Amino acid sequence: MKTLTVVKAAAAAALLSAASAQATVIDFDSTSINQLTHSNFPGPVDVYFGVTYLEDGYQMQSSLANPFPVGPPLLPSTLFAPDTVNVLYTPAADSYAMAASAGAKTTLTNAGGTAFNLQSIDLVQLLGPGGQNYSVTFVGTKADMSGTVSQSFSFTGSWNTFAFNAGFSGLSKVTWTENGSVGRDFLVDNINVTAVPEPETYALLAAGLGLIGFVARRRKPA
Repeated sequence: MKTLTVVKAAAAAALLSAASAQATVIDFDSTSINQLTHSNFPGPVDVYFGVTYLEDGYQMQSSLANPFPVGPPLLPSTLFAPDTVNVLYTPAADSYAMAASAGAKTTLTNAGGTAFNLQSIDLVQLLGPGGQNYSVTFVGTKADMSGTVSQSFSFTGSWNTFAFNAGFSGLSKVTWTENGSVGRDFLVDNINVTAVPEPETYALLAAGLGLIGFVARRRKPA
């Protein structure tokens, strides 16, 4: 009885580890943002991050090194979160959202190097309601080096949630680029990602379940 209990516990632990690959929502409402001091130019406008931002184990990084640690959004490759009280930008439902300088490429990775799946993202035009549709293309690089996948979405001045196709799984990184025109820049929010468990986790789970079956068969009356 004790042996079976131990084996069950080991299998349960492995199963729990595999299930821990639960979805993470990068919503830019973390304490790290709320504790930062907003810029006074032209103020209140943005919370600046320079070229990198980290939340819940995922990192966003701009494409070029910024010579200044903070600065207006027009500086090259600055990641910034518009202040929720700034009427110049699209309201983000009283929460923060992230944008980058015009023309800057943003790269999303798991900071620990783990492969991940990208499930959905919220998009909106940066400078408020507009009558035109703009588009952005997301490119995912496969962690197994089998190639890339891409998907484009059209966005407007109203928030919308966009779902990625099944190809956005097992990724090492995802990139997208802000339009070169400030008037066509966009905000991202509520990025839904799921970490991919390491193969050893599944191997441990399979071994644990196999042991449970083996012990159960041995204990079964003839």
